[in-house]
Amino acid sequence: MTNTNTISPSHNAAGNPTALADKLDRCVMCGMCSQHCPTYQLTANESESPRGRISLIAALLSGRLSVDDRLQAHLEHCTGCRSCEAYCPSEVRFGEIITEAKALLPHAAKPPKPPTITPIAGRGLRLYQQSGLQKIVRASGILNPLGLSEKESLLPEVPATPVWKNYYPAVTDTSRGDVALFTGCVANVFDRAALDASRRLLNAMGYGVHVPPSQGCCGAIALHGGHPKEAARLAAQNLSAFASLDIQAIVHTASGCTAQLSEYTQLLSNEQSESFAAKIKDISHFIAEVSWPTALQPRALKKTIALHTPCSLNNVLHQADAPRQLLEHIPTLKITPLPDTNRCCGGAGQYMLDQSEFAQQLRDKMLDGLDSINKQYEIDILATSNLGCSLHLAAGLRARGQQISVKHPIVILAQQLDLVS
Repeated sequence: MTNTNTISPSHNAAGNPTALADKLDRCVMCGMCSQHCPTYQLTANESESPRGRISLIAALLSGRLSVDDRLQAHLEHCTGCRSCEAYCPSEVRFGEIITEAKALLPHAAKPPKPPTITPIAGRGLRLYQQSGLQKIVRASGILNPLGLSEKESLLPEVPATPVWKNYYPAVTDTSRGDVALFTGCVANVFDRAALDASRRLLNAMGYGVHVPPSQGCCGAIALHGGHPKEAARLAAQNLSAFASLDIQAIVHTASGCTAQLSEYTQLLSNEQSESFAAKIKDISHFIAEVSWPTALQPRALKKTIALHTPCSLNNVLHQADAPRQLLEHIPTLKITPLPDTNRCCGGAGQYMLDQSEFAQQLRDKMLDGLDSINKQYEIDILATSNLGCSLHLAAGLRARGQQISVKHPIVILAQQLDLVS
């Protein structure tokens, strides 16, 4: 049976529905966005395009439509890639529209999910793997009837998660000042390699690195899940964690989280959020902007890397060239972009868990493109700057039995500098 709900004009879960309606009015319904929308490309369904979703949201706000399962699915199928924004002649801010619309859906009345992974949970997952229990569980087939097989397949090898020091001084004779490292929640467990490589490289470049212990989840999962109040609470926590630091920048390794941090002014409109957002940098972009020390000379790497560009890095941060600039410091390394890399891979944070069918179709298209260039270049490594994309693509490669490793660009560079193993 299909569930239906009517949105009341007075509903205030996302703020002011009238303000949302004003944003919708900017769309002239030209349809230029559709050809760049990943879900429309999969389905050729107008309701799976940005223009179609705007029409549905406008009908909901006016009371001409009520929420049912089918309509809600059309909205939740959006990956949040924001490719449509990059090509919209009217500069419609679709990212804001879809997140505010999700806050008007019935699920928004439910308590938000907590941050997905904590260090304690990470240590439990590491024990699950190292004890051999993971192999037993997978072999038993018990995950299939529980509906957990696909989710568990995304689990990478979980590293150790030692407690961070509050401050790591530069290891050079001359200091360039201080920066801060945002660790997040999922990245703090699954992407310690990139976080640690960032810290070590920054120290080697002359920067002291602060790691505030009271920081936490960036809030992206809450916001995109229709819980802006929870996202704002997490944003306030992070603003407080970094407020007292005298730093040049706040850097992070996962571009999806970095994009969320850079837009904190949309959640909390105050001077503190503006100052915070102005300091946010993707790690590759930060390093690309500063002068490279002549004392740091990476070892040559005679391999070919396929470079994936996350949607968040391309469409929100507008720093798509930074990872290539980072990797170009490595002599003899060959870098080739993935075919059609500006399309969403389907990772998209929680999307690969909640919308696995669409996520896998999008991933298959991207990995098919990787296969096509692998025949020509013999790809050794797939490099990507977003953790969600990394987990999603790596799981797809494992499922295909391919031995291509997936790494963050900062890890590759740090390895060639002998800063990490």
